[in-house]
Amino acid sequence: MSLRSRFTAVLLVVAMLGFTAYQGLNGTSGAAATDVLGGKETIHVWYTDEALTDYMNSRALEFMEQNEDVRVVPTLVSAVEYLETIGEATMGQDVYPDVYLISNDSLEKAYMAGLATEITDPEQKVNSALFPETALKSVTYQGEKVAYPFYYETSVFLYNRTYLDAMAKTKAEALASQAEADAEAAEGEETEPVVIPTGADDLIPQSFDDILALADEYDAPEGVEAILKWDVSDIFYNYFFAGNYMDIGGETGDDSGIVDVYNEQSVACMQLYQSLNQFFSIEADETDYELVLDEFIQGKTLFTVATTDAIEKIEQAKAEGTFTWEYGVTTMPDINADLATRALSVTNTVVVNGFGEKKDYANAFASYLACDADVSLYERTGKLAANSSVAYDNPVIAAAMDSYAESASLPKIMQASNFWVQLEVAYTGIWQGEDADARMQSLEEQMLKQIQ
Repeated sequence: MSLRSRFTAVLLVVAMLGFTAYQGLNGTSGAAATDVLGGKETIHVWYTDEALTDYMNSRALEFMEQNEDVRVVPTLVSAVEYLETIGEATMGQDVYPDVYLISNDSLEKAYMAGLATEITDPEQKVNSALFPETALKSVTYQGEKVAYPFYYETSVFLYNRTYLDAMAKTKAEALASQAEADAEAAEGEETEPVVIPTGADDLIPQSFDDILALADEYDAPEGVEAILKWDVSDIFYNYFFAGNYMDIGGETGDDSGIVDVYNEQSVACMQLYQSLNQFFSIEADETDYELVLDEFIQGKTLFTVATTDAIEKIEQAKAEGTFTWEYGVTTMPDINADLATRALSVTNTVVVNGFGEKKDYANAFASYLACDADVSLYERTGKLAANSSVAYDNPVIAAAMDSYAESASLPKIMQASNFWVQLEVAYTGIWQGEDADARMQSLEEQMLKQIQ
């Protein structure tokens, strides 16, 4: 997923939506008062991702079987000017969405326009028993839950488990042989115990220091071209380096009084990030996520940074016989023992239209779609439910949920909508040698002018 694509795809005219909301609040809405077909209330559900079509239709059918007095009509619409289209339809057409899907970073825009409202959560399922705090915070705006968390995307650390297992075996044999030689040389004297790896789990790096140490001793098999490669041109795969020390909008991403990008820790992280270019020599203008992921699938790299969509692609490659290794997913390695990392995530949510006239049905279906999501969401769409209680056969997906639970959500502040573009530019500049301190300071100053 490219963040630059995400933030150029939807252009929201806030003034227009504000006027739309004003009209609705003053009773000049052109929406139909009732939508009834065959004696059943009809609720319309809009979404923009074609990959969801079969799943949405199936879930609508299941809901209607359980609720015979309602008809659910899912509709695929264009993602271009999505909220504008919803606003215009709501105020001026007979058919508009009672429920719609949208990413969490657009919730402030939707709420300010009246197109989102506090959810009723009829079965009280939007809580920490079913969802990680990341999901709950992603749907919270000004202290209210204004959407239902549905599915997520975040960055994860992928590793070739087969290669690590082989390395662990080789290392274990060498250490055992050395320990035996040391014991003989000591002639019965007490010696320090040697920690011998038993498999890949013992070699999964916990920090970039570990990665660099592993690279020094790794005897790469034929075909392996790089220890680690990732798309350094896209902020989604880079954010984690300083992500633990940057804050736009506070815990729920809606506090315009919080802008903290330039600090001692974030600068230190970016300086270390810059130093990695000397070791990995990745050109920012030549990297591409799909290419990087393909190289991992071809067995050319030991580690990479990927988004959760990679799991489905790797599983498909395994089924086709083009990926013949075992693999694993883990949370992002820290920078070192002193500097932690934190990945970025986006939560796709289910929103009840604030101007809709069938909110009871709308909330019931929205809750059913998000809170009752099961493994079929992944099986049919490749998307991972924000509901942490969903049981998957593949343990890799559970590891992805761990990454999501530790991640930072996209903020909701409208004035910060270009932050990711600017941050991406800053990361690229720092990677290519620009002064990290000056770059991060300039970025914070720019965001302070925009937001506060």
